[in-house]
Amino acid sequence: MSLLTICQDAANEIGVPSPSTVVGSTDTTNIQLLAAANREGKNLVAGYDWQTLIKEEAHTTLAAESQGDMSTIATDFLRFSNDTMWNRTTDRKYYGPLNNAQWQRLKASVSSGITNYFRIRGNALLFHPAPPAGESVFFEYIGKNWVITSGSTANATSFAADANTTVLDEDLITLGVIWRFLKQKGLPYENQLQEYTLKVFEKQAKDGAKPILRMSG
Repeated sequence: MSLLTICQDAANEIGVPSPSTVVGSTDTTNIQLLAAANREGKNLVAGYDWQTLIKEEAHTTLAAESQGDMSTIATDFLRFSNDTMWNRTTDRKYYGPLNNAQWQRLKASVSSGITNYFRIRGNALLFHPAPPAGESVFFEYIGKNWVITSGSTANATSFAADANTTVLDEDLITLGVIWRFLKQKGLPYENQLQEYTLKVFEKQAKDGAKPILRMSG
């Protein structure tokens, strides 16, 4: 499904005229449908680590505390996938991300050692202790791009053309557009929101590979 078909499906369920174009339209209804679609996509990205947005990054260390800006290390970086950063050269884990207080306590008490720590400050990735240059550090992260503007890879954070598609679940975005549009118009939306919320929980439960829980030990 494209942005246009998502908005058309939503409009048909809401009971408003189905748009023939969305991006660039001056029609108030179409403008609000577009705003709802973009808001819904951003909300889904912010609220859950969808497997389709998880990526792996390889970073070659610099001989410095600051390893550079995260937007340079991983251009679509949004947030870390916890407990995934490892130095494959030394086979040691990086612990973090540390918060402000933890980092300052570390800096005040530990100048060297074999345990590695990291944090982000001012959008820069910081390592402590500073590593030698040339080591290979790998980590997983959640990317911010959920819109496909060309090709088959997500490369944008919002819809920019009617033909744009998405790596997220189109049904969720459609349901999100419906209840958000109704809310914008001051119309009853509670039933649509409930349907949407249940569908989100269902999709999250089935997203990606899930571990088998054995209650017998």
